[in-house]
Amino acid sequence: MGELTLGDPAGRIPTPIPARDEAPYRVTGIERRTPTIVEVWMRPLAGRLPYLPGEFVLLEDADRMVPPRSYSIANPQRSDGLISVLVTRVAGGQTSGWVHDRLRPGDEVTVTGPYGTFVADPAAAAPCLHLAAGSGLAPIRALIESALEASPPRSLTLVFSAGTKADVLDRDRFLSWQGIHPHFRYIRTLTRGPGAEPRGRIPDVLPSLCPHLADHEVFIAGAPGFVRACALAAEALGAVPARMHTEPFFVELPVRTGPVSSPAGGAVRTMAARPAPTHARGISLEPGSRSPSRQRLHDR
Repeated sequence: MGELTLGDPAGRIPTPIPARDEAPYRVTGIERRTPTIVEVWMRPLAGRLPYLPGEFVLLEDADRMVPPRSYSIANPQRSDGLISVLVTRVAGGQTSGWVHDRLRPGDEVTVTGPYGTFVADPAAAAPCLHLAAGSGLAPIRALIESALEASPPRSLTLVFSAGTKADVLDRDRFLSWQGIHPHFRYIRTLTRGPGAEPRGRIPDVLPSLCPHLADHEVFIAGAPGFVRACALAAEALGAVPARMHTEPFFVELPVRTGPVSSPAGGAVRTMAARPAPTHARGISLEPGSRSPSRQRLHDR
């Protein structure tokens, strides 16, 4: 993963919860959400996992026959401990192939975490813009659902990009939230195929949707090119880099290596070497890493 360099002089951003040892989960449901994305719901078998909206976990089979991969949790904390993840099928991906083709309700899996810094300040009151594409919606959905109940309410806007109407995730859910919560606005845009306006890539339509972002906090999640383009577009509209948070989803081939030290001091199995960092107008996005000290493993 990669992340915008963030600044929080007031120290208000909550400290990510330290990762715990791996824990067993039982798959309770698998739902096809788009032609390429499934949502997997899992119930803990050894106690509820404490985590912050926006964080991710490592997922693998209980027998360790497929490589562990990282997936953002798509829901905030629940009293029953259920968590869900959105998994995109990746051509040749061992783990995504296992999830799509062989994983079944009732199967036991192993979850390790939580990890990540893509979290929000629960006390923040500034307007918040969320930009997502594909399974990058997972952490965004958890952040928004958690923020909807905050008091006092803050203005929340979600712009979700999909290729076609068949690729749109959670339309009914977001329209329902918009009807219940007047401070939440949902906008979807299509990049190809027929459909209602708006149409086009988020960087192209953002100036007409949210022209003034100087006072906004911005969260962006999706493929690296999408995240980079959206970050630059938001900055051009006045967004302050210190208040932009990014979560690029990188695809890596499942090559196992030895353990590395996790940010929380535990052991995390990692795959594949990191490509060289890329830079755009002062925005540093390092493939394979959420931040300089956090490595994310992902084949979706």
